[in-house]
Amino acid sequence: MLGSPITGKAPIGNVVDYLFEMSGAPGHANRPALLLDDPDRTVATYGALQARVCQAGHYLRSLGIGEGDRVMFSVMDGLDFEALFLGGIKIGAVTVPINTWLKPQDYAYYVNDSGCRAVAIDHSLAPVFESIRGELDSVEHIVVCGERVEGYPFLEDELNRFPETLETLPQAPDDTAFWLYSSGSTGDPKGVVHTHEHIYWATELFGIAAQKIVPDDVVFCPPKMFFAYGLGNQVYFPIRAGAANVVGSGPILPGKCWDLWLEHKPTIVMSVPTLYAAMLQTAENEIGREAVREACARMRFSVSGGELLPPSLFDRWKEFTGVEILDGVGTTEMTHMFLLNRPGAVVPNSCGRLVDGFGAEIVDDDGNPVPQGEVGNLRAFGPSAACEYWNKPERTAAVFGGGGVLTGDKFHVDADGNFFIVGRSDDMLRVGGIWVSPTEIEAAIAEHEGVLESAVIGRPDEEELIKPHAYVVLKDSIARTDGADSMADALRSHVRDRLAHYKCPRWIDFVDELPKTTTGKIQRYKLRQEA
Repeated sequence: MLGSPITGKAPIGNVVDYLFEMSGAPGHANRPALLLDDPDRTVATYGALQARVCQAGHYLRSLGIGEGDRVMFSVMDGLDFEALFLGGIKIGAVTVPINTWLKPQDYAYYVNDSGCRAVAIDHSLAPVFESIRGELDSVEHIVVCGERVEGYPFLEDELNRFPETLETLPQAPDDTAFWLYSSGSTGDPKGVVHTHEHIYWATELFGIAAQKIVPDDVVFCPPKMFFAYGLGNQVYFPIRAGAANVVGSGPILPGKCWDLWLEHKPTIVMSVPTLYAAMLQTAENEIGREAVREACARMRFSVSGGELLPPSLFDRWKEFTGVEILDGVGTTEMTHMFLLNRPGAVVPNSCGRLVDGFGAEIVDDDGNPVPQGEVGNLRAFGPSAACEYWNKPERTAAVFGGGGVLTGDKFHVDADGNFFIVGRSDDMLRVGGIWVSPTEIEAAIAEHEGVLESAVIGRPDEEELIKPHAYVVLKDSIARTDGADSMADALRSHVRDRLAHYKCPRWIDFVDELPKTTTGKIQRYKLRQEA
């Protein structure tokens, strides 16, 4: 094994007290915690954040939520998100943040799989939940955030009824604090069970030791708080450090990100290659190098995760902005990142070296270590590693059964300890930092009446970033010139009606047949070779 993973229990009780140990002190109360893009409230201080967390804890208790009860929420980034996430943990409940751009069947699955008793949703999701309310077996309470909706309690009104102080319920380091759902190439999404000490160790080892976040930092992380990447970078890292966090509540758009960047001049930025590429294009075409360099004057570095950072993008970004992007790797199961390139020592095409306190090994399909330099499966070790998927014993055994976390990625490592990703052990795609299952897209395409079968692979776009590419066999032949474009547009519209937008194929090719094994299994690797 490479690295030296820390062992033993974290020296904490309830992690909420640890996070606010410094930033919750009276002398820090007036410092900015959240720099918001809300015209009605542009700054939330640490005093206001801590008060809101306490009010959320009181409110959840008033609903009968107790220790170990699950509370799910799908709300926009901002004060309400952090209050619900930490307020639930403060009273010993288990908080479960969920994507805000899903389909009704997705929300029904998450609610019923988790058995949550209370759900908080953005007001825009009220019609979605109204359509599935009869399918939600465990839910006793639904509250809306953002704007009032007739027939639903409004979170802000509810919270304002309660005191701004609340004693934290003691918890052990290995008590469950929160879940995050992780998708897979087969089967349903899996609830990754995380404890109080997982937040502690991810914060101490990566947020504080590796990224060196301090109170004077201004952090900007466009990826949303409901992802493991955004949750650490936007919530527990800045709170522990007492730093300010720039929050964009709406969709992640390059122009909007630059607006926030130019206004607040962050000192550290965390994003994904897809967004860096889009922002670079916007900067080149609309903002200009001088203005961008001025906005980046205080920055130490940028961090990239979620998918491999192309070396050409690293070079172009550094030349234009004057700032390095440090590529790294993390997983939902590991809580956050455990591999990272180092400032001034970036290795092209590499995901970096192990963060101090973590370990890893490259193993073959039987779990045996492979020689240095050979490709194998990455197994990660560390004190932030989850131990189970909720109610999924077979998947738990497959991923966690050998100790550590079998990430599902193919890697090799060089003599200097730099890790290089080769691809997925399965056919999962990493699109914009989000895992996407090809079979899910194929299933949506197959629902179209004109489709016989399809196969989806990942293909790099002009920025070398992975996007879905669909090969489709139609029931009836169509003209490759006259009918293909209109059919492709119809299929994209069909997929967007069923799945999140980033799962829609960027390219659609119509073919007479798909390559298959003698047993009828589609050979996606042949399609990848062709692409």
